[in-house]
Amino acid sequence: MAAHNAHEWVTTSTMLQRLSNFGDRAAWERLSERFARPIQAFARQRGLTPDECEDVAQESLMAFAQAYRRGDYDRAKGRLSHWLFGIVWRRIDHVRRKPDRVGNGGHLRPADSAEWMNFEAPRTVSPEWEEIFERTMLEDCMRQIRVEFEPKTLRAFEMLVLEDRSIEEAEGELKTSRNALAIAKHRVSKRLRELIEQCDEVRP
Repeated sequence: MAAHNAHEWVTTSTMLQRLSNFGDRAAWERLSERFARPIQAFARQRGLTPDECEDVAQESLMAFAQAYRRGDYDRAKGRLSHWLFGIVWRRIDHVRRKPDRVGNGGHLRPADSAEWMNFEAPRTVSPEWEEIFERTMLEDCMRQIRVEFEPKTLRAFEMLVLEDRSIEEAEGELKTSRNALAIAKHRVSKRLRELIEQCDEVRP
């Protein structure tokens, strides 16, 4: 199978549709690229070691993929990131309770077992998870924005939105009209909102 194009944007919905094909290695790689970083960052914040963070990300995503293939995700019940949080939270708790996860037979309970998956996660999503997830998704989306837009258009957006510079400053630096700056800001902002939604929503 050919390697995927690093600059090709794939919506989370498309990625998960492809994930139903167990032989689609590229779909799994895309899933890991998009979601492993926020999982690892959240696990670090919860006190896990670097090796444990990597394991949590890998095992959470495997459980995530298996649950999705079973049809467990119901988009009507909330955002994809909230469902993923439940899986990640249970996996982190599983690691932090190592002495308690040895059964009567002396064997570790699999992290994707029915018992583990049914363990109740918090009813509300952690604000820390929300902040980490949104920040990493924004970083990913901004990388795509830089691929899609020409430098002058991107710079107008950066000055007016990210740097909160005045319209007069943008006019002076970019040597362009207010109308052109407004159009650039609107185009990039609209596309950024689309990309962020595509990271966290699964469309039918």
